[in-house]
Formats: sequence, structure tokens, C-alpha cells
Amino acid sequence: MNEKTSEIIESLFKTYYIRNKQKIFEPPRLRNREFAFQTFKSEGMIRHLAFENAEELRNYIVKIIPKHAFYSTAIYVLPSAHDMDEKGWIGAELVFDIDADHLDTPCRNQHDFWKCITCGYRGRGKTPETCPNCGSKNIKAYAWICEKCIAKAKEETLKLIENFLVPDFGINPKEIMVVFTGHRGFHIHVSSKEYTKLSSEERREIVDYIKALGLSIDKLIPFRRSREVLGLDINEPGWRGKIARKLYDFLLELEERKDEVRNFLGEKTATSLAEELNRVIVEIMDKPPKWTTLYRILGRKKLRKLLETLVKEEKCEVDEKVTIDTRRLIRLPGTLHGKSGLPVLILDLVSLDNFTLTKDLSPFKGKAKVKFTEEIPKNIEVLGEKIAGRKGENMKISLLAAIYLAGKGLVEIEGIE
Repeated sequence: MNEKTSEIIESLFKTYYIRNKQKIFEPPRLRNREFAFQTFKSEGMIRHLAFENAEELRNYIVKIIPKHAFYSTAIYVLPSAHDMDEKGWIGAELVFDIDADHLDTPCRNQHDFWKCITCGYRGRGKTPETCPNCGSKNIKAYAWICEKCIAKAKEETLKLIENFLVPDFGINPKEIMVVFTGHRGFHIHVSSKEYTKLSSEERREIVDYIKALGLSIDKLIPFRRSREVLGLDINEPGWRGKIARKLYDFLLELEERKDEVRNFLGEKTATSLAEELNRVIVEIMDKPPKWTTLYRILGRKKLRKLLETLVKEEKCEVDEKVTIDTRRLIRLPGTLHGKSGLPVLILDLVSLDNFTLTKDLSPFKGKAKVKFTEEIPKNIEVLGEKIAGRKGENMKISLLAAIYLAGKGLVEIEGIE
């Protein structure tokens, strides 16, 4: 990003902060939080800042115009101390990060692209470790976000809350705060007192449970020792009950998923399962539940394969580094994300359910004159706007797209209208 582009975006951010100063979030126990900022004039981070109240914090933000703004999930006795040991750690919110980059979204092959810095060779989809043309490892990746990416991240966020945090850990929904990061996903903050004192190791155990790490499928599959094979009960706690409920849902959706089922179970087994579907469902819902017919049709090996698939669908992909870090700096709601120009937003569960990635999220309207510094492939969309251009080409695009592309180093902004 050249100096002119940086100055233009900083000016736009300044206008936003002046107009939306009161929307900047006031974290609970604000005076015990550390704050950190990155400005447009420096690549480094301004850290170890503390404020007495929300007004002091907001005035500081209007004064420095941050490109990125963060606050600590931790509560400290002395948050402004530069030595972490001197801060006096009291506790920390339990935080989860769900990022579209970590999810298996097929749309990535349509919009993500990469370039070999050594030879200029380009490609779409997953970035290779080495350039297929020259073998260089010097590859620049351009990860995109689209409505489908965010929809998948939203689905994962709702799954985390509704399938894990509330039923399994007994967390009150009122003590859960969901935040759109302004870029590729969501942060989920848990403020329940009983979780704030957890160590990194204890938080890791929570992550392991949510991601089904260490779950032994073999121990969940009964060996057939008689005519009847007892199965898992949908009312059981933990992963046993989750798998039982997921199996029930899978059987109800069997017709809709028939092509997928044929692929991993085989034509003959899939046909047999469909023919005896009603009997299988009656048995697994019996008291006690039985997997006798299911076991006979699938056999142990294919039953294991089915359960592995169900676990993969049920587990939640969270970034463990964020959750286990008891001194994490995280994005401050009400501020702008410097790479996208979008605001960091607090969402209630209803708003989250209805959340979509659209141009209406951006506070910036109007047009901008830009010059492409890299080639952008055809059919790439930025918040619904199709963008394509060759390196060195001049074009007029929406201001929100210009800010987004400038943040990725793909254009320079030469003027706005």
C-alpha cells in the first residue's frame, strides 16, 4: 500500500470514528484490560495501554485512527505494565475463533488464487507448497471471503453454541457474546465466572472435546456377541449421545444423501440400508437402542466409516491457539478491520442466524479510482461486486471494494468520488 492509498483510507477511517465514536464497545472491567493498536503510520503494535473509562478509550481511538484495534481477553491488576508477569493476571474470558480459512469450503477453488513471486506463474484454489512451474516456495496467496464462506463459518458458530457450549458445558446464552471479526469469521466470548480461571491446559481439554480429538470410534462400536447388538442412546451425555442423534438424523436424510452414501458405503450396502431403513430406525430408537439390523447390513468396517463421517460433521472447527491463550489480544467491537474496511460487530443469536456478507455491512459508499498492482482473475467478487483487472490497469470501482482490495495489496487508490 503506497502512501497516498494509506492516507486516503486513514481519512475515511477517521470520518467513521468521529461519526461512530459511541459505537466502540466498552468491555466489562475496562480499566483492567490491556489495549493495543496498529496505526496507518507504523507497522508495529502500540501495546500495554490502559484506560480509566470508555470515553477516554474512544477519544484515544479518534485521536490516533487505528488500522487495527485490540483488547485483552484477560483481566489484569496492572494492564499497562510492560512485563507480562507484572500485569497480575486475574482471569480471562473463554474465547473461540471460527475462521472461514480453517473450514473446508468448496467455493475456495473458485475465488482463492495465488502467484509465484519467482516466475509469475498463477493458479486458483489451494496454494501449493512449491510452484508447479519452477519449484519455488516463494508463493503469495490471496485468500478471499464470500457469502458462502461466511455462511459456513456462521453455521459452525451456531453449532458451537447450540451443540456444545450450552448443552454440554451448561453455559448461559446470556453469558455468550458473538462478534463478527470484520473479515473471515466470528469470535465467541464466554464470560461465565467459572470459566475465567481456567488454565491453558484446561482450556485445551475443552477444545479437544469440541474438536473430537482423541475420540476412539472403535470403543463406541459394539462387538456382535449374540443375536442382538446394543447401540448408543440419543439421551446419553457427551459424544455417545451426539453420535446417536447424528445417526438418527442421517437415517432420516438418507434419501437426500443417497449419492453421498453410495460413494462411501458402496451401491449394494446403500441399497440394503434404504430397503430396511424403517426397521433400522425403529431399532435405534428402541429402549434400549439396538444396532442389530444396522450392524448386519454394514458390518463393523463400514459402520466405523459411517460413524467417522458423522463425527466429522458434528465436531466443531475452532482455532485452538486462540482458546488456550489466557492473555489473548482480540478485536475490539465497534472498530474497523484494516484489511477489509468492515466493522467488527456484536451479534445476538437472532442477528447471527440472519447474518449475511453483503455490501450493506460497509459504512463506505461511493466510488474510487484505482490502479491494479496485481492481476485479479475473472469472476472474483467483493461483497457481491464482480472485480477483474490486469496489473497496471486503471478502473473505477465501489469504495468498499477499493478498500478491501487495497488491504490485500491488489490495488492502489488514486482518488474517491
